[in-house]
Amino acid sequence: MDKRYYTPVELLKIATQHVCCADNILCDIIQERAIETTESDSLQPIISLMYLAFEMTLRAYLSHVQRPVKQAKNLSELLELNRDLVFSNQDMQLLKALSRQYAFRKGIDYEQWENSQQFQIFCRQIITLYEQLQQMMPLELQHDYQ
Repeated sequence: MDKRYYTPVELLKIATQHVCCADNILCDIIQERAIETTESDSLQPIISLMYLAFEMTLRAYLSHVQRPVKQAKNLSELLELNRDLVFSNQDMQLLKALSRQYAFRKGIDYEQWENSQQFQIFCRQIITLYEQLQQMMPLELQHDYQ
């Protein structure tokens, strides 16, 4: 069985699809919330999608400027490898909170949010941060260039 590694552009396309799905889920949840209260559990898929989108985007950038990252790396390790990308302290706090929230897949809840509204705000902020990350990408990797 042969295997091939995705190109940086292919990785970015997949990551963008993840973000679009996360955004659609969040919009649906916000519309539902107008009718009834939303449980925080319904926001977990957004966290999974966004975490993977950030991972794939950071891998794409590394692959574009250096070499493909073949070994498994978590989000914080990928951020360290991508020193060319400059994030503010607030952005780094959001990414750290994303990593903590993603720990749910291991059965861990850091109880970062007092209510689902705070969690929804965080989800919106992390989607916005991803959009900012897209603007940091080299011109060759930006959607408009293709």
